Amino acid sequence: MTRYLPAFSWASVTVFALVFPGLAAAQIWSSPKLLANGSAIAVSTNGTGSAAVMFGTLSAVVETGGAWGTPVALSSLGPYGDGSGTLAVAPNGDVLAVWSYRTTNTYTPNTAQAAFFTGGHLGKTITISSNVYGDVYSFGVPSIGFDGASRATLVWEEITNPSPMTCALKAITGTAASGFGPAQTISSSGTCFGYSRIAVNQFGEAEVVEGVPGILSGAVVAIGRESNGTWDAPVTIGISGVYRQRLPQVGLGNDGTAVAVWLVNGNVRYAVKSNGVWSAAAALPGVAGTAGGAAGVAVDGKGNAIATFQQVVIQPGTYATYRPVGGSWQTKVPLSSGTQIVATPAGTFVAGGLTVSTRPAGSSTWSTTTFANPAMVSAAPGQAIAVLAPQVSVSTEIIQ
Repeated sequence: MTRYLPAFSWASVTVFALVFPGLAAAQIWSSPKLLANGSAIAVSTNGTGSAAVMFGTLSAVVETGGAWGTPVALSSLGPYGDGSGTLAVAPNGDVLAVWSYRTTNTYTPNTAQAAFFTGGHLGKTITISSNVYGDVYSFGVPSIGFDGASRATLVWEEITNPSPMTCALKAITGTAASGFGPAQTISSSGTCFGYSRIAVNQFGEAEVVEGVPGILSGAVVAIGRESNGTWDAPVTIGISGVYRQRLPQVGLGNDGTAVAVWLVNGNVRYAVKSNGVWSAAAALPGVAGTAGGAAGVAVDGKGNAIATFQQVVIQPGTYATYRPVGGSWQTKVPLSSGTQIVATPAGTFVAGGLTVSTRPAGSSTWSTTTFANPAMVSAAPGQAIAVLAPQVSVSTEIIQ
């Protein structure tokens, strides 16, 4: 890839941060500060005093300059039940929230909307699309990524023909200051997947993966973007016809290395993109017996990756396996955490779950803190945050 410089009806959300004064320092959590009541949907931080949590029936609470504001309702949903959403915090502290909900009593079409929070205020609601594909497992929520210039990229699946139903993958970019530009079609295969994820690095390079949600079966497709803004042709990294091939995740390093993992029936597969080329799909090493439920992946700035997976027979539990850039997957290690995994550019990895596990930059050792309820995590240079269900409280400390 060439380069250029360039995620709120409330339940109670509890947010915590991790501190590592040195590479091998113990994991430290400050006392939680209750912000609101509700179930967390998404959490994000830029690591330097800005963070946000989405929870409940699409409300959010935002930290600006180290101070948390009051909860704000993002959306008045349509008449056909709840929606879902996500959010992300930009390096400059701007927050982008995006959500989708059903506008009919069927699964499609859905409406996707977004709003920026900047300068201490929630901006106007922007309708991204009123023709978003959804199914029994998905509201079709767009996926978000910010680059180092605080420019957001949103991707979502658009219905191109209602019957027989066909779809295309769309993308838009923009900032809180300038708004969004026109939508681009980045994949027009016609297949309606129902699930997509994006990873964006500091240079504006991006990698998107498409697949199917739930326990469906489908191909896994990747679409890359160069730092000059040009989207590459879609590449099928998981061929169709594999039983229960689903739920791809992707991470992207600042060096251009991308790693994708996804579930198949009873196992986990992966592929690596290096020097612009994807490797053949292969079984993730270390899975004994049967894997299932969930898998995750995170990539640091140098292209080092950690994949997580659940093993359901033969020593059941959650495991993590590390892959140094250009190398091979190392021996798996057991985690008490869940499979959600995030990374900072410096190489700190944080896994969420009932136990939050952290592998500090420069270390191969995991430290753990166990909470009363499962945690959702986010991390950026300077700060890691965990949101505990079913409350929302916050504390912040420092990581690399």
